[in-house]
Amino acid sequence: MQYFVETPTEAKSVRRTDERQYFSFADSANQFARLTNAAVGRQLDAILVRMPAGQPPSEVTTHAGEEFLYVLRGQISLSLEGNTFVLDPGDSAHFESTVPHGWANATNEETVIVWVGTPRLF
Repeated sequence: MQYFVETPTEAKSVRRTDERQYFSFADSANQFARLTNAAVGRQLDAILVRMPAGQPPSEVTTHAGEEFLYVLRGQISLSLEGNTFVLDPGDSAHFESTVPHGWANATNEETVIVWVGTPRLF
């Protein structure tokens, strides 16, 4: 039966903290670490984002899908369609990615968030 049904394994289902690798993009000081595995056909991505203090706000963007943010530490200023929301630790936001959106670290310390969204190419 197992031949016909793919069963979950640790390698496919679990991400260990000691295996976490951070990456960044040339135009950003933010550090990103994948919390989900890059499985073919996945419906969502979860990424840990470390945002240093003093970085300029991200550009306002839109794309297909939806997003969820959860603030672990620090504070972010979230822009949605020209409205600004300040999110503190424990706060979250969920929105359609087609809504113009951007974010910034709103403190003079590192901010850490969990971002979950529809997979896309960065």
